[in-house]
Amino acid sequence: MSFPFTINKTHYVGGSTYRYRLGKSEDLSQLEVALSSASIPFSWFNISASQNNNKFTIRHPTLAGTVDLTITLKDGGYEVSDMNAALRTSLINQGYFIQNNTTLDQTVYAALRVNASTYSIEYISYPLPTALPSGYIAGSAITFPATAKGTQLIIPSSNIQTRLGFTAGTYPAVQPTVLTVISSSVVPVINDVSNVIITLDSCYNPYNSNSQSLTSISPAGVAFSRTIQYTTPALIWCEQQSGVRQELTIRLVDQFYRQIELTETDIVLNLVLRRKLN
Repeated sequence: MSFPFTINKTHYVGGSTYRYRLGKSEDLSQLEVALSSASIPFSWFNISASQNNNKFTIRHPTLAGTVDLTITLKDGGYEVSDMNAALRTSLINQGYFIQNNTTLDQTVYAALRVNASTYSIEYISYPLPTALPSGYIAGSAITFPATAKGTQLIIPSSNIQTRLGFTAGTYPAVQPTVLTVISSSVVPVINDVSNVIITLDSCYNPYNSNSQSLTSISPAGVAFSRTIQYTTPALIWCEQQSGVRQELTIRLVDQFYRQIELTETDIVLNLVLRRKLN
């Protein structure tokens, strides 16, 4: 005989921890537990102030020389395209753009993009002209250098290095005079949660480095803010520790058993208890 039960947001107690109160105190040593299905919102941020990975700098040419513009990314879940959009928005907001009088298209002189063939992120430095092009108006802060010069990306000594794949430094090292593309020097890790491990404090799994591991779920292919759906064609049963319990504690951790900081806590975990067969 099996006994299903569900963990949801009503059981949330903080961080990535959920606590389920059993209907009665029970010695679980003669029971097994399995996860039958799960719905987990992909809601943990890969960019945030708390992770110290939300800032970099663009060195922008001016008539007087250069100016360093801080780009601050709001806490959130980002792909490279999102980072580039934030970079573009920040430059426009700071007045470093030109705008076409007819189409109203705005041009900035720095960009980030993915190069899938080399598994890298590229920084694109566009050279500023020496004067405002005909048919355009200038942003409130932009001025034009005496000779065409491009922007530079400055990476600080912070965790933004991991996300962008650039070590601390200035790219390109010398201010360019033509369009220049610089590839990241190491493989970027946009999201460092490759597996969501569900732990149950009553589990007894002697063959895992963490004996409380119940199962793991991959978020691969799921975009930020979407829901990770998990079902299993065959239940994987986990033995339970001996001792009387009235509560079960469930945690969501990453592949290194670090707590996942959930922004949306409305998960659904469907578990099943059964008596041991032997």
